[in-house]
Amino acid sequence: MDRFLILNADDFGCGKSQNEAIFELYEKGLITSASFMAVTDYSQITAFQASKKEMNVGVHWTLNSDSENKRWHSVSAAKSLTDGEGLYNNSKKLFVAKRSEIAKELEAQYLFTVNNGLKTDHADSHCGTLYGINGRRFFVDAFDVCAKYGLAFRFPRKPDFILRQFDMKKIPAPVKILHKKIVEAGEKKGVKLIDDLISNPWNINRIKNYDNLRNYYLNAVKNCQRGVTEIFLHPAKDITGENAEWIKRVYEYELLKSGDLLQAAFDCGIKVVSWSDFTGMQ
Repeated sequence: MDRFLILNADDFGCGKSQNEAIFELYEKGLITSASFMAVTDYSQITAFQASKKEMNVGVHWTLNSDSENKRWHSVSAAKSLTDGEGLYNNSKKLFVAKRSEIAKELEAQYLFTVNNGLKTDHADSHCGTLYGINGRRFFVDAFDVCAKYGLAFRFPRKPDFILRQFDMKKIPAPVKILHKKIVEAGEKKGVKLIDDLISNPWNINRIKNYDNLRNYYLNAVKNCQRGVTEIFLHPAKDITGENAEWIKRVYEYELLKSGDLLQAAFDCGIKVVSWSDFTGMQ
């Protein structure tokens, strides 16, 4: 089997700086997909602008707010996920959330995306809340919605991503078992899953500079295995006054803008594809 690479930009619709970066990268062919957030104050205008450009997007299923200063809303007004104003608090709510409300929320975010004119070719999970890491079987609800609407889902068949994301040398046996169960649950429902998943998990103190981040992703491209791999980044333009971690997003924007990842894929004989291409693969 050949090697295929999806270059995805997450957090589309999160804010103005993310949107400006992602629109630019998409229009120049420097990314092949973007993951749209239906829960933010920018969702409506983002969907309108993206639909005019006939963008294909993924629905970036979001069940929590990143911080108290940037609180997002539940599209379905799920009570067990939110406060009295319909706003997400933090991930602690996920431990007590009702499964029935999770399924409705995922479907509501998907329907918001398509009803606002966006062609939606896959689904993925903000902060990995649908991957079972919180001890809840939300991945079953995600697969149900994916199966209902014919969506591929961002979850890798290979467990290698666990080592990279959590900086492990060996995957604990219970985690291996959980990973296998999630893959089997998706397969049972006929949901297409990618083979591998890569993103840089380091904070800015470990990254230190642009060159280190660039080398991380270039090595990731060169070491892609057979099958379909997605690399997802969080590009954004620089904003005065943001915290130190924001520079990582700026570095990722600059890296994608350089075209270096596309060139590395070309040099290695890796075919760069979109999620729509992947959905059509046999």
